[in-house]
Amino acid sequence: MKIIEESLYNIKMNERLCIALGTFDGVHFGHKKIIQDVVNTSNQRNIKSAVLTFDKHPFTVLKPDEKIKLINDNNVKAEIISALGVDYLIFVKFDDEFANIDAREFIELLKNNLNAEILVCGFNYSFGKMGKGNIQLLEKLKNEFNYDLHIMDRVTYHNHVVSSSVIRKKIEAGKISDANILLGYKLFHIGIVKKGKMLGRRLGFPTANIEIIENSCLKNGVYITNTYIDGEVYHSVSNVGYNPTVGNDKRNIETYVFDFDDNLYEKEIKVEFLEFVREEKKFQSVDELKKRVIKDIDSAHEYFLNMNIYKLV
Repeated sequence: MKIIEESLYNIKMNERLCIALGTFDGVHFGHKKIIQDVVNTSNQRNIKSAVLTFDKHPFTVLKPDEKIKLINDNNVKAEIISALGVDYLIFVKFDDEFANIDAREFIELLKNNLNAEILVCGFNYSFGKMGKGNIQLLEKLKNEFNYDLHIMDRVTYHNHVVSSSVIRKKIEAGKISDANILLGYKLFHIGIVKKGKMLGRRLGFPTANIEIIENSCLKNGVYITNTYIDGEVYHSVSNVGYNPTVGNDKRNIETYVFDFDDNLYEKEIKVEFLEFVREEKKFQSVDELKKRVIKDIDSAHEYFLNMNIYKLV
């Protein structure tokens, strides 16, 4: 998959494209339905598939005071979309200029700059200045601009609406297992391991530290996790936040990987979140922190033991 990060005005595609349109935060069941339709249709038409999204969530420009939280950063989003077999992932630069683009001009750019032959989007897709563009306008203009249009219906799971906003609220509340069901995969973050304050090593539980974007909706606290290293999966327990007992300047993920003691510095790892254990807390002493870490590790071991027992039943 080729990734393009550019202003829509500056992109010029020569290949004919079938394009998925949307923000795709979470790349959940509903998003995957849209993207899979794009991939299948492009294969049938013998053209290329593309996902058109943004370099940042539109609300960070349109409603900066709301401080929108995100399910995925762009690296994670790209990894999920790549696995779906897409040819091009286009991160359009979203700024004040793009926010004020007329809805009709947006469609013109899709045709003239991206060579769009087929557009695929969700039932509630909106675009253009003030969000005035919608699926009715796309339907109205498809003959004039000579493109086919596929509109995907709302997706539900056991009568639960699958949407980024619903999933985001569950993650913010620490309901990770519920969020994972609606996502259709286990929420994860990827990053390069950097040196921290070495407290975990001094406690006897060396941790791998990766940064997490400040506006991630992941609740600060301790989680039961899986950690992927060089394609192998290891059980682990992770703390998300600032570790207030010692104080970190940057929000990060500190992961203690079970049965692993090799050097991980500068290596990319993937941390997959399974269950929320407790909120982040400032302890009165390092000894008190160590006792709680041992208890968190025991909780994780019990979780994985029970999971294996259930698999055998």
